[in-house]
Amino acid sequence: MEGQRVDSPADAFALFGDLAGHGRERLWSACVDESGAVLAMRRNGAGSACAAAMPVAAMLRQALACRAWGLIVAHNHPAGDCAPSPQDIRATRRLADGAQALGLHLLDHVVVTGDRWVSFRLMGLL
Repeated sequence: MEGQRVDSPADAFALFGDLAGHGRERLWSACVDESGAVLAMRRNGAGSACAAAMPVAAMLRQALACRAWGLIVAHNHPAGDCAPSPQDIRATRRLADGAQALGLHLLDHVVVTGDRWVSFRLMGLL
């Protein structure tokens, strides 16, 4: 995973696709350099079958600690609907705003379920 390049939302799904098989929501992030190469991957949280909190400050600290240029975030929806919830959208906006304030870039947030996924970037939410 480290060193793998992520150049598109489809690459992000390939990186995080294993999340789809979990029965509880899990939140992961990848710190990337300016070329899109993965510097580090971190599990940022686990939740219930329908929710996982996004620890924005901790995620931004991790990105700064690994000297990342940007972040890619992913989580799963075990119930089978990969559409972002209003809570997903609000938390992602907070993360994007915090990242921007620190000179970081939130490149995408991918929600996966089964073999399907959605990208906040492709949906115009970032």
